Amino acid sequence: MTEFRRYQGKSYMVIEENAILEGYEYPMLARNRINGLLPMRVTQVNEQFQFWYEISGRQTLEDWMKLRKTGSVFLKKFMTALAEALEQSGEYLLEEDGISLLPQHIFVDADEKEMLFCYMPFAKHPFAESLKSFMEYYISHMQHKEREDAQKCYAVYEKCQQECMEMEELLCILFEEEASVALQEGQTGAQTQTEERAIQERLRKPEHGRRRSLPRLRLPDWKAPSFRRKETKEEPYAFEPEEQSYETSDPTVLLGSESSRIMGELRYEGEGAQQNLKITGDVFVIGSRKDEADGVIPDDTVSRIHARITKEEGIYYIEDMNSTNGTYKNGEALNFKEKAPLEKNDRICFAKERYRFV
Repeated sequence: MTEFRRYQGKSYMVIEENAILEGYEYPMLARNRINGLLPMRVTQVNEQFQFWYEISGRQTLEDWMKLRKTGSVFLKKFMTALAEALEQSGEYLLEEDGISLLPQHIFVDADEKEMLFCYMPFAKHPFAESLKSFMEYYISHMQHKEREDAQKCYAVYEKCQQECMEMEELLCILFEEEASVALQEGQTGAQTQTEERAIQERLRKPEHGRRRSLPRLRLPDWKAPSFRRKETKEEPYAFEPEEQSYETSDPTVLLGSESSRIMGELRYEGEGAQQNLKITGDVFVIGSRKDEADGVIPDDTVSRIHARITKEEGIYYIEDMNSTNGTYKNGEALNFKEKAPLEKNDRICFAKERYRFV
């Protein structure tokens, strides 16, 4: 069972499993901040173990791809982040099969500077199969307008269908064109030889059938930027939570902009100078950035993608999009992905900005 909760101002994905905490992986994950992986804590409630993954201020990749058009540019960032997560996991003796590649278990921050994966020692799945399934999902949800861009993504997809696929080969497919351009722009001598050796090193097969960690290469401009990571202190192994209430390179798709028909309104009742928000579609995204939201609230306390209103079978629902400072309905904080029905005169707060649904 998976649910989302807020606790002491942070947002968590909570997975409850009837697991047996044996082996080194559980304390390794709980006591260390491993780059590329979501921080995890463990607690026990009614003879069931709960695994708390901190996801504050991040969107699931599933939601992210609904809001944006993605192609090879984003796939490069994803594969680079995944390769680095595999390398870091290997340093802590964690198996690649424990990294979930389900879109609802991968989290992206608002600026695409960090992408974190969920390590599940209680639900391992063969990594090659997980990556194959992920690419099937990606291909079916990406944009297909630019032929060359789509062909590069399909080449990665086809490589994932083969046996003995290696991450190095996928990265070479994605960065092949940039590497050729860099080498054609006059790079000669020892630098070029070093880069050529680096490319060959990417394609080298691991010894004894084991996956080798991706080497840290000194590459030219065609290497994707690494995702930044925040240094944090070690966390205790377990904690006892209490229920409490309490936030691109690819173009953005404004999902609520397809219709200009006004279907409802959030009337501003705060102390600032914000405008009323006229709901103009069955899906209406609310946030602080004009290029990412249908209803814009230009306030520092409001997240870039803060909340979403949807209309299903004639009923309006509001849900928080894992905002930093929360979304409230009639004074009650909404958990991430919790859909609350909207009724006339409901009081809605996005952080400190107050509205009334009419």
